[in-house]
Amino acid sequence: MPRYFFDIHDGINKRDEVGTVCDDIQAAALEAKRLLPSIASDEIPKDGERQTITVVVTDENGHAVYSAALTYVGTWLLR
Repeated sequence: MPRYFFDIHDGINKRDEVGTVCDDIQAAALEAKRLLPSIASDEIPKDGERQTITVVVTDENGHAVYSAALTYVGTWLLR
């Protein structure tokens, strides 16, 4: 089974050096989608109202094969 790497971009680039074995590219894409909410729960901006977290999936050859992003936007409603 192929190994895929899940690099995180959230203002700081975090390279996945270990990777995860997945059945196929669709399974790797699903894993990227599952990672986003868990990352977001730890990374909600403490000093601003906007942040985008991106997971870029690369294959064993270093080719980017999938990208998933989650954007947080907070808006004050007080006047």
